[in-house]
Amino acid sequence: MGNITVPTKETIAMDFFIKRFIFVNHPVLLVGLAGCGKTQLAKGILRSIVKEMPDSYNYQLINFSYYTDSAYLQVQLEQFLKKIAGKQFGPPGKQKLIYFIDDLNMPQLDVYDTQSAIALLRQHGDYEHWYDVAKLSLKDIVNTQTLAALNPSAGSFFVNPRYMRHFWTVSVPFPDNESLFLIYSTFLAGHLKRFKPSLQELAPLIIRSALALHQNVITSFRKTAINFHYEFNLRHLSNIFQGLLLSDPTKFAEPEKFVKLWIHESERTYGDRLVSLEHVAKYNGLMFELLKKSFSKYSLSRYFAQNNPENLIFCNFSSGMNGSDRLYDLMPNEKLLTYIE
Repeated sequence: MGNITVPTKETIAMDFFIKRFIFVNHPVLLVGLAGCGKTQLAKGILRSIVKEMPDSYNYQLINFSYYTDSAYLQVQLEQFLKKIAGKQFGPPGKQKLIYFIDDLNMPQLDVYDTQSAIALLRQHGDYEHWYDVAKLSLKDIVNTQTLAALNPSAGSFFVNPRYMRHFWTVSVPFPDNESLFLIYSTFLAGHLKRFKPSLQELAPLIIRSALALHQNVITSFRKTAINFHYEFNLRHLSNIFQGLLLSDPTKFAEPEKFVKLWIHESERTYGDRLVSLEHVAKYNGLMFELLKKSFSKYSLSRYFAQNNPENLIFCNFSSGMNGSDRLYDLMPNEKLLTYIE
C-alpha cells in the first residue's frame, strides 16, 4: 500500500500545482498533521515525475529526526552529487535532483534557538552553495531543488523564516470519508477479486464499518497528559487494511471468517494501544454495537462475552513454525500457543 497513491479530488488538485512549481524550480512545502498523507502524496508526485521524465529528474528522500545536524545532513545531500567542473557539483548528466525532506522541523534547537541542519538548507536556498568543511573550500551546488513536508504540531514548532520565505506552502487536510472510501475500496476490492463473489460483496460494508469504528475510537479515546499516545490517524486505519490484504483465497472461503479477520486487525491496531481494562471494555462495546448493526447475521457474540470471551487470533504460523504453508490464518485453538515468560 505504501508504494501506491490513489488519486482523489484533493490530491489531483495538489498534484497539479506542486508539479507546476517543481518544473519552474520553486521549492514547495507540504504542511499537515500526522497521518494526513503528506509523505505519500509527495512520494507519489516524485515517482510520477521520474517515470514521465527519467532523463530529466531524479529524487532523494531525506528523513529528519531530533538528532539531525548539519554535518550528517551534508553527507546525505552530497550522496548523489558529482563534481562537474571546478567548484561546481551536481547530479550526473542533465538530471535535476529533487531533495524531498520529510519532517523538516524535527531537528533539536541549540542554545541559540537555531537548527544547524536548517541553517545549511538556508545557505543552499539563498546562495546555492555550501562549504567543504574538511578542505574549507566553496562548493557551488547546481541542478538541485527542494520539496519538504512538516507537521506543525510536532518538532520545534518553528523553522527559521529566512528559510521558509523560499517556499510555496500547501496545506494538506485529512481526507473526507468519500475520499477514504475511494482509497481503501481501491485496495480491498482489487485484492478480493481472487476471492468468491460472496466475499467480494463484503468489501463496501467492511470499509464503511472500518471508517465508522475509526471515528468512534477518535471520539471516545482522546489524547491526554497521561494517555499521550492516544492519537489515532490514517496510519492506524491503513494498518488495518494492510492486515486484511494478507488474506489468501485458499484460507478464506466464508464471509464470516473475513469479518473475524477485520475484528482481529482492528483490535491489534486500536485495542492494543489502550492502557486500562475500562478502556478495553469500552472499545469492545463500540465494536460489538457496530457488529450488531452491520453484521448481525453472523454469530460473533462469543468473542465479546462478559465472562471468558473467546479469543480471535490470526497469524502466519497456525500450522506450525516449521510448516511450509505460512499463510495468514485463524489460530484454531489458542491452547496450541506457547507463552514464553
